[in-house]
Amino acid sequence: MDIVYPGIVVNQRSMYTFHRLPKSEPMNIEIEHPTTVGRARSSDAGFVRRLTLTLVSIFVIMMSIISIAWFVMDKHDPGFHVMSLSVSNFTVSADSKIGGKYEVKLTITNPNKKIQVLLDRFQVLVFYGEVGLSMAAVQPVYLEKMANKSVNVEFVVMRDSTKLVSEKLVKEWNKGVVNFNVKMLVRARFEAGVWPSREKFLDVYCGDLDVGFFSPKDTGKLLGIGKDCSE
Repeated sequence: MDIVYPGIVVNQRSMYTFHRLPKSEPMNIEIEHPTTVGRARSSDAGFVRRLTLTLVSIFVIMMSIISIAWFVMDKHDPGFHVMSLSVSNFTVSADSKIGGKYEVKLTITNPNKKIQVLLDRFQVLVFYGEVGLSMAAVQPVYLEKMANKSVNVEFVVMRDSTKLVSEKLVKEWNKGVVNFNVKMLVRARFEAGVWPSREKFLDVYCGDLDVGFFSPKDTGKLLGIGKDCSE
């Protein structure tokens, strides 16, 4: 459009210079929809739950199989038998302290046809009534299937008996027969090939072991052919 002044014609287009701005590239902005994020998290949680359930199921199945296997093998505890109990250097001091050296011979039997037995943490104690007279630790004992083993146990002397017990014991000693008890504390480990082992702590008691004291009076031996022990 031209603008007309008196005597002058001005072209309005020539009064202005237009600059074209460069065309900008469109920006790509990705916005995660809340529903998509929720689905991803839900999927991860579901996977963890399924994995946990699978592992627990496998564990339960394996434990069931192991329990059934041990049940079928019919596990039995080993048997203990006192073959002999000997006492030497047996004395009762003026202050009613009992002294002496004790020795016990045991026979241990594994009655299992399919299971080996390892005995460790093995302690043997000699008692008179409720008073402990001597104690000894035994080296581990390994028993094959349906096997038995003899074990000799020598004891450390203990001098802590009371006057009441010593007076009663002296009366029996003078009569020539003293009644002792033997107690065993032991861990039994049952092994059967590739199956996981089983453990059990045994508290074995061998009571009413009559020991005869003859000449010399400080020496005694178990009367009879020995006795079986019980738990």
